[in-house]
Amino acid sequence: MKQSFIVLGEGLTDLFEFTTLIDYNHSRIDKIIYFHSPQTEKQLSSVAIVMQPTEGNYFQAMYMMMNAVKYPYPDSNKKFEMINNKAEAYDIPVLGIDVQPPEAFHDNDLYFNYLISVLRLQRWIPPLQ
Repeated sequence: MKQSFIVLGEGLTDLFEFTTLIDYNHSRIDKIIYFHSPQTEKQLSSVAIVMQPTEGNYFQAMYMMMNAVKYPYPDSNKKFEMINNKAEAYDIPVLGIDVQPPEAFHDNDLYFNYLISVLRLQRWIPPLQ
C-alpha cells in the first residue's frame, strides 16, 4: 500500500481548508496527528489528517500542514483549539508525538519517509505490505 503526504500550506486559508476536509470527510478520517518540534527555536508543530486506506488497501492519504501551529504546551493557541474542536465534534482521535523538524532534512521527501517510519513504529498506520 502506498502511503503519502499531501501537503497543504501553513497559512490561515489553509487551516480553513484543513478543517473543511474534516467536515466533509470525517467518516473516512482515521486520526489526526500533531508532529511537535519543541526543541527548535520557533517551536512549531505540523499536523496531519490520516485517512483510512482506500478500498483494496492500495493507498492511504495523509493531508499535512507543515509548521502551521505553534507548539501548544504549556499554552494552547487558537489554531490548535480549532482543529481539536473539529476532531472532537466528529469523535476523531487526536494524537501527538515529538519529532525532528522538517528543517533537519535535506528535502521534504526524506522528512516524509522519516514520519512514515515513525507512524509505523507507533502502529498508527498499517505496516509496509
